[in-house]
Amino acid sequence: MSTDNRRRSIRVVFRGALFVACGVLLSAGLLLMIVPTLDGPHHRRLANEAAAVSKFHTIFALQAEYMAAHAGNGFACDLSLLRPFGQGKFPDYSLDFLTAKVQSGYRFSMASCSSDANRARVHYQITAVPVARDTTGIRAFCADETEVIWYDADGSATNCLASRRPLE
Repeated sequence: MSTDNRRRSIRVVFRGALFVACGVLLSAGLLLMIVPTLDGPHHRRLANEAAAVSKFHTIFALQAEYMAAHAGNGFACDLSLLRPFGQGKFPDYSLDFLTAKVQSGYRFSMASCSSDANRARVHYQITAVPVARDTTGIRAFCADETEVIWYDADGSATNCLASRRPLE
């Protein structure tokens, strides 16, 4: 092999290795920029908060079905009474929070329930608070039959119901 051909071969190999090295460095740089976004320090808490808010929408739908089926009684005052109305409409595991009262790091409960003169339940309040504040979630959420969801930045159900700061 001539000296010129050998030099060309070395250049081609060197350029190929340089191209691969640049590609690896560029990929590593992009990965370092993206990974913290995908699983940042608050990722799990934010996901739990989103799941808790989603459960409120499930409760609203189930309360409407319950009220339609029990017109004289009004709303359900116990979350576990709503479970039969979700059968077939929601996967079974998604309604576990109605009986267990805990899901996605949040504890769900009925805060109050009141009746009108005809003894029909016309008012209810629901709350969701983090099971372990700053670990499973930060904010508390609450709502009533108006289906407006409020939150408290300090994780207090009592403050949530009192301040009624709307979730945006």
